[in-house]
Amino acid sequence: MATVLGEGGVGARPRSATVMVIDDDTEMRAMLRDFLMSEGFRVHEAATGDGVIAMLETLRPAALVLDKEMPGVNGLDLLAYVSRRHPAMPVIVITAFGGAPVRAEALRRGAAHYIEKPFRVAALLEAVRAAVERGGTVTQPCTS
Repeated sequence: MATVLGEGGVGARPRSATVMVIDDDTEMRAMLRDFLMSEGFRVHEAATGDGVIAMLETLRPAALVLDKEMPGVNGLDLLAYVSRRHPAMPVIVITAFGGAPVRAEALRRGAAHYIEKPFRVAALLEAVRAAVERGGTVTQPCTS
């Protein structure tokens, strides 16, 4: 099930752009949603990667914030799909199960940014703004 709050998309102004948050942790998803909305972004959210594939056929968020560990379609598989089907859509991977090998794999699969939990919300905001402003051309890890 996905919740949609507002509209916008790739090419939208950064502070009014739409960001999709995909995380199976209800509290983390709510925190990310509330924080991004407080910074002026519109937010779509989903609890799993399974329904996101179908949503992305009609919805074009300016960026995705994607948890790596989820039931069903995991974050790295969803990242690979988005990179193939929607190469201009920047994806920010967040995870509590990281390290250098996971970071390398996320970047290899097309992540614009990689952030390990726990993270500073300022680091996430910087990654989201950069991803939206540069339209997917950023390929740098973020260490928070």
